[in-house]
Amino acid sequence: MAGDRVSSRPRLGRTIAAATIGNFVEWYEFAVYGMVAAYISASFFPAADPTAALLNTWAAYGTAFLVRPLGGLLLARIGDVRGRRSILYVSILMMSSATFLIALVPTHATIGIAAPILLVCLRLVQGLAAGGELAGAVAFLYEHAPANRRARTVSYLGTGTFLATLAGSALATLLTAVMPGEAMASWGWRLLFLIALPLGFVGIYIRRRVDETPEFKAIRAAAEEAVPRTTGLWTVLRENKRAVLIFVGFGALYSTAAYIGFTAYLAYMIANGMPRGTALAINTIIGIVLVGCIVLTGGLADRYGRRPVLITGASLLVVVTIPTFLLGGSGSFGLGLVGGLLYVIPFAVYGTPSYLSLVEMFPPSVRVTAGAAAYNSTIILGGFSPLISAWLAAVTGSSLAFPLYVVALSVVAVIVLVFWYREPDGESRMGSARDDLKNAQ
Repeated sequence: MAGDRVSSRPRLGRTIAAATIGNFVEWYEFAVYGMVAAYISASFFPAADPTAALLNTWAAYGTAFLVRPLGGLLLARIGDVRGRRSILYVSILMMSSATFLIALVPTHATIGIAAPILLVCLRLVQGLAAGGELAGAVAFLYEHAPANRRARTVSYLGTGTFLATLAGSALATLLTAVMPGEAMASWGWRLLFLIALPLGFVGIYIRRRVDETPEFKAIRAAAEEAVPRTTGLWTVLRENKRAVLIFVGFGALYSTAAYIGFTAYLAYMIANGMPRGTALAINTIIGIVLVGCIVLTGGLADRYGRRPVLITGASLLVVVTIPTFLLGGSGSFGLGLVGGLLYVIPFAVYGTPSYLSLVEMFPPSVRVTAGAAAYNSTIILGGFSPLISAWLAAVTGSSLAFPLYVVALSVVAVIVLVFWYREPDGESRMGSARDDLKNAQ
């Protein structure tokens, strides 16, 4: 069985590219939306109250995360019934098209209330697409990878995620630097969203040239007529509720902690007096180091097991999160950089086995649906992290309230991992699709 899954290096490389490109488009949009949020609020919401407009912009951003569970229901079912490759087609087409169309929405001054309505509608389409994308991509890579290199192979998804963030941030910074402020506010920011369409075409082309996974072929060959009966959302949740709840217990940390690496630390440095250009430089360096850390640590879960690596990463996040922000608030380039580097290493360690758990904790016949349901239960927290951060700061009067919130999630994750999470058995992970199908029935 393991030998059937081993692809040649060129074919595995193409498979990695096919799985990663959709995640790249999703997180590229994540990055550029945050970078140009002020321009979006000025374009699509009434200008009378800039603060309310910006909050509405972030609320529109968060709505996409609310419909992710529905996307997980619709698209993930495609992944379990039609195949992992099918969900990759549909999700990238929806994501890239919706991102492109955001660039074409007229301003509030032109079409009034229709502008924010169209923005929210397109964000909802993005949310539906993203709801099944990650679980489908992880399953696609996981089932193609050699059994002893699954963590290493899946880690490329995390690498693509943060490369997309770097690309989006770098391009937004470049346009802001070279374009006059009025031009950037008027139309320049739209260029960042227009790029999504050609990226989508590239992704579709790559995904057309890869095969379906051997494991899904085996399931379909064993008893194709039985697969749809096991992929209904309520059936999946009922039969896998313990695994879903365990993932939520430790997976919520990843989706929320990612916001620190993307946005919160940058905003904190700027709010504490660091020049924006200096803070952006630190953010860029941190992002590059994070990508390198994911590459270096991606194979740890293959060597030492999923559970020890997860516990180590979560425990380190308990320790380093507050010092990271204290250093970032110093106003010093050197200390700010040290603070960021202190954070990204344990975050990188935690990321890959978190991705793996999306599919490894569930039977192959419901792997995408269950993984999407579990992940989308946690990603809502990540989507509303900007609002949670602002609310906590307002209620407590402390800029460290959100970091403390992340520390609390880290503690919960450690408890769940120590007392309830169990290392998936190597042989059961490699078990035949036919045996898994019998168990599911």
